[in-house]
Amino acid sequence: MRIFISDLHLGDGTRTDDFHRDKEFLGFLDFVEKEAKELIIAGDLFELWQASLDKILFKHKEVVKRLLGLKKKIKLTYLVGNHDYIPFTAFLDKESGLDLEYSDKEKGIIAEHGHRYDIFNRYQNPLQALRWPKGKYFSLFLASLERLIYRDVDVWMKKALIKVDDFLQQAALIKNKVTPSSPAYLKRGGHFGEFAQAVEAHLTRGYKIVIFGHTHQAQLQVIEKGIYANCGAWTDAVTPTYIAYTPEKISLCSGLSHQTIKEIRLS
Repeated sequence: MRIFISDLHLGDGTRTDDFHRDKEFLGFLDFVEKEAKELIIAGDLFELWQASLDKILFKHKEVVKRLLGLKKKIKLTYLVGNHDYIPFTAFLDKESGLDLEYSDKEKGIIAEHGHRYDIFNRYQNPLQALRWPKGKYFSLFLASLERLIYRDVDVWMKKALIKVDDFLQQAALIKNKVTPSSPAYLKRGGHFGEFAQAVEAHLTRGYKIVIFGHTHQAQLQVIEKGIYANCGAWTDAVTPTYIAYTPEKISLCSGLSHQTIKEIRLS
């Protein structure tokens, strides 16, 4: 079994930290060690837009130690997201399991975080001229509100943005006179359709299964040319989920109970 997770956003333990599932996640890693041959972390393991790495490692040291120990038992791949892009993008190395993209052409699987198709959250040539994505300024603004007002300000704001996004999606469907079966029905990650276009591009290249993170919205569905899956997230505001793959099926599962939420048979 291969297991895909994303978006833990391990923070520094202050009011801006949205991960308080250390105990549950350690139990999840015990399950992974017993049941899986490979774990793929599809981005945003660390919340480096709002916290320093040294403080994160200290606050969540048991989780980090367990992950390092797990690497000795099973294959572990760490895909870089937008919130942990710097500094890890400087150390990308397929052999060590640190990369932007996971690909198994034989099985037809491709996985990545997905931020590269989000105009608000992607980096432009960071090693040549480091420019923060617009989304980082917004993230820092939310962190300030969390410190000054209430720790869940970011949760309220994200729920509001999802409603706005849903409205824009429906408006786009009406304007373009397309049906919900078009690529636009993918829950948005690019805000202007880039996310859906990226999924379609991967499928056009011959992949059968495209797995993203980034949106924090767990998904598993058959689309015209293949299958789209999203790992969801492990932050406080959502129910933890993961994607499990075997040659026979792909499943969206609860990260706490391991019950199957949705399943697609592959053979």
